[in-house]
Amino acid sequence: MNLQIKNTDKSKLIVHAIFWATWIISFTVIQSLGGTIEEYFIWFMYYIITLPIFVVHTYLIAYLLLPKTFFNNRKIIFGLGFCLLLIVFSVLELIVSNELVFSIFDNSKTFDPGYLNAKNVIISGIGNHFIIFVFLAIKAVRSWHSANIKKEKLVQTNAETKLETYRYQIQPIIVLTLMEELELVGERDEKSTPEMIVRISAFLNQFLYEGREELIPMHTEVKLMETYMEIHKIGLEKRLTSNIVHSGNLNSFVIPPLLLMPFINNAIKHAYTCNNLFEITVVIKGEKKYLLISFTFWSDKEFKFDESDSLKIIQNRLKFSYSGKNRIIENTDDNFREISIEIFN
Repeated sequence: MNLQIKNTDKSKLIVHAIFWATWIISFTVIQSLGGTIEEYFIWFMYYIITLPIFVVHTYLIAYLLLPKTFFNNRKIIFGLGFCLLLIVFSVLELIVSNELVFSIFDNSKTFDPGYLNAKNVIISGIGNHFIIFVFLAIKAVRSWHSANIKKEKLVQTNAETKLETYRYQIQPIIVLTLMEELELVGERDEKSTPEMIVRISAFLNQFLYEGREELIPMHTEVKLMETYMEIHKIGLEKRLTSNIVHSGNLNSFVIPPLLLMPFINNAIKHAYTCNNLFEITVVIKGEKKYLLISFTFWSDKEFKFDESDSLKIIQNRLKFSYSGKNRIIENTDDNFREISIEIFN
């Protein structure tokens, strides 16, 4: 943390140094344009020698007067302070430029006696405030940019936290569902229990391991879904028909782990609560820069189950991993439900 703060302070010092160096060089060129080398030298010395005056004046306004008065709704005090600083630093600039610059390097530019009059002080002060306005404008832009970066980082962190929450919500839900269904199968048909335990154990070994990753290969996701379907074919017997069809080269694609599992899990839970015939089909097609994952749930009778949370989880995970490069298409009927996910690379 201390190292980060030191790096930030160092970065600010460099930015400020670049700003003032740019100001000196640019205004030296502007003031001397078309003149001799000596002219450039005189104005360069002017801006070098008067630099402390401009720096102190600018920083007093930017880092003391503005925050303490203007931003605290004390605008009258700000106005008085602004005018006072204008007079004080204008007088200092006139004295330094005349006595330490022009009288030494070019007598032709020295001021007439009595140059410290109200007219010269005001004109010089207004001219000197140009650099302050430029500095404040740049500071405002940098502050706005910094605030945007912090906001983006906060949004990113929030999205990552939500994804972690979704990911760790999926695992206990799936495990709980499997245990509940194992209990149902054990009560109905004890002979099927050992086989189901073996399949659940094999599934959980891979499921809990792969679920920790941010992205997993598409072919690994296919194996997880196939294993999950086989478990429930034992539990639901002839009431469930499942198919996973995939084509193309899936080795080049990675997706968030357990992407379709919330949908599949909801469908399976619904299948256990009624005596309908069900068919689950997952179609996966991979092309060079395109991946299609289609999930279909069909029943011989009308059905309805809540998928709003599942859809929200999938949408957020896709948005995080494939922002602007994904699309979800829904197709529903009384006894039919289809979700298609398109991912573009």
